[in-house]
Amino acid sequence: MKITFFIGHMGYGGAERVISLLANDYCRRGWDTQIVMLLSNDLAQKLEPGVKLVDLSLGGGSYLKRAPRWLMEIRKLLKREKPDCVVSFIGRINALVLTAALGLKLPVIVSERNDPRHDGRGKWMLAYCDTLYKTARAVVFQTKAEEECFSDTVKAKGVIIPNPVSVEGAVRRESEGFRVVTAGRLAEQKNHKMLMDAMERVTREIPEARCTIYGEGELRSELEDYVREKGLEGTVFLPGHALDIHEKIADASVFVLTSEYEGLPNALIEAMMLGIPCVTTDYPGAEEVMRDGVTGLIVPRGDGNALARKLILLARDRETGSTLGRNAQRDAEEYRTENVIRMWRKVIEE
Repeated sequence: MKITFFIGHMGYGGAERVISLLANDYCRRGWDTQIVMLLSNDLAQKLEPGVKLVDLSLGGGSYLKRAPRWLMEIRKLLKREKPDCVVSFIGRINALVLTAALGLKLPVIVSERNDPRHDGRGKWMLAYCDTLYKTARAVVFQTKAEEECFSDTVKAKGVIIPNPVSVEGAVRRESEGFRVVTAGRLAEQKNHKMLMDAMERVTREIPEARCTIYGEGELRSELEDYVREKGLEGTVFLPGHALDIHEKIADASVFVLTSEYEGLPNALIEAMMLGIPCVTTDYPGAEEVMRDGVTGLIVPRGDGNALARKLILLARDRETGSTLGRNAQRDAEEYRTENVIRMWRKVIEE
């Protein structure tokens, strides 16, 4: 059996991690497995030696300029390889793969990995995706909120599969002070400035509070300037990527997600699985991950003052935080890697 995955690259990120887990699983089971990368040949995921990588980034350039060649090269590859199953991740890439596969009678499964209303594809591309998704064998969504962006015909092909999460090797530890952490791309979507605004207020009442933002991205310089502007040097730190992220955050007092929108945030679920008390913004779909006041706390998007109040509450009432962490850890069991891979196998192999 042969399976071909399509994605932008294999760098850091939740979608890339899911592809690596699935590809490794099928490779170990004896399938001919390949991953086709369309945007760059970045590789930060650990892959089995038998997983083949195909670089179709075509030397870079704008999406529109590369689109005609992508369509030609993808179609050529599909005709040559004749995979038993094609799995594509992320909206625009899904559109390219489905367009290139028209008429080839190959089973194509596509997966949405973010909130389609806010990921920048625009109304025209969203409508085009909706039309093309009707030709897919199945459409995998991470949340009901994502699924609701599409027509009833597409919903009929829809399957909800959460991200697989694993935190093996990391053990929850209590921090001596009050340590706030987050992890994610340094990008507008993540709204790290909201966390910095909250920390400015938190440190007025809890001077020993510290915040670490793990991740890298295009806003690094802007965020470093914001730290200085807010006078948060020595309080807020941006150390970049951490390969041992679970170990790095295991002693956190609180994990915070300040996103404007999300698909299904791996970093938040991993923190919940570790038993860390968590606070998240009310992005569409947040309530599918976290039960406010039971497995974590939810605050309005963009409201740094509301976030500060919740952080101060957790700093002063460690028992409440411990209860939230324990409850979150129980709920997060459904995201265990082995459970989610079983769900993917069912969709792929049926």
